[in-house]
Amino acid sequence: MKHTFWRELMRPLMTLGRTPNTPLTEWPPARTQASQHCIDALNQWLTSRRILSVGNAQYQGQSLILALDSKRDILWLDDIFPAPERLEQGDTLQVSLRQGFEHCYFTASVITVVHRPAGRMIALPMPSEIHRAPRRRHRRFCLPGPALTVRVRASGHSAETAQVINISAGGIRIAINGNALAAYRPGTALPFCRFALGPDIMVGCRATVKAATLDKNAGRRTQVSLAFADIPLGQRQQIDAYLHKLEALQGLPQVPASA
Repeated sequence: MKHTFWRELMRPLMTLGRTPNTPLTEWPPARTQASQHCIDALNQWLTSRRILSVGNAQYQGQSLILALDSKRDILWLDDIFPAPERLEQGDTLQVSLRQGFEHCYFTASVITVVHRPAGRMIALPMPSEIHRAPRRRHRRFCLPGPALTVRVRASGHSAETAQVINISAGGIRIAINGNALAAYRPGTALPFCRFALGPDIMVGCRATVKAATLDKNAGRRTQVSLAFADIPLGQRQQIDAYLHKLEALQGLPQVPASA
C-alpha cells in the first residue's frame, strides 16, 4: 500500500527522470486546500522558471519549482543552491519571490526529500495563501561622480574593499572582485561594513546578505545586496536626507525596484 501511494505521489515527476521507489513514511495532517489564486501564482512561477529564495533561520539559498500536483496539493522544488548540510522531512522552509514592488512568500514544512543522481527534489504542501508585502521600504539610488567604495568583512575572512553600485537608507548593493559567492551567501551576517557618504557622514555597522550573484560580464565580479543590520535610526535618517538632497540638486537616478 505504501509503495502504491509513493508511485501515485511521484506520478507528476515521471517525465523528469527515474525516481527511487522509496515509501513515504508519514503523510502530513489535514490542512486547508490551496486556493485557485495560489495555484495560478505557482503555475506562473513554474512556467516562467522563476528563481525563488528558499531557506530558514539556519541557511538561505535558491531553487525553482519543478512540478505541481494540484490533485494532492503538492509542489516539488529543485534542490536548493547552495545545498544545506541537512534537510529533512518536517523542516520548515520559507519560499519567497521578489517581483515588481512586491515581496511574495509562504512557509511550509518539508513532506519528503527525494535523492536522485541529478540532485535532490523537495516536496512541499501547496500554500493556502501567498503573502504579499512591499518589496522595499527605502528608495535606492545610484550615486553620481567618483565611485563610492565600502569596506566589508565576512566572518572568517579578511576585510576587503568593494564598489557601491547603489544605496538606500536601508542597505547597499556592492561589487566585489572575483567569485565571492561562498563567503557572501544569502542570510550571512557581516560583522563589519563601513563607508563614508559625504564629508560628514561616516557609516559603520553590521549587515546581512540578502542576495548574491556572479556577474561574468564585468571581469567576474560578485554583486552582493546588503541590508544594514544595526544602524542607528538617526544615521539612517541622515543617509535618507542626504540622498534626497542629492536627488533634488542633481537629478539623482533612482534604481528600479528589481535591481
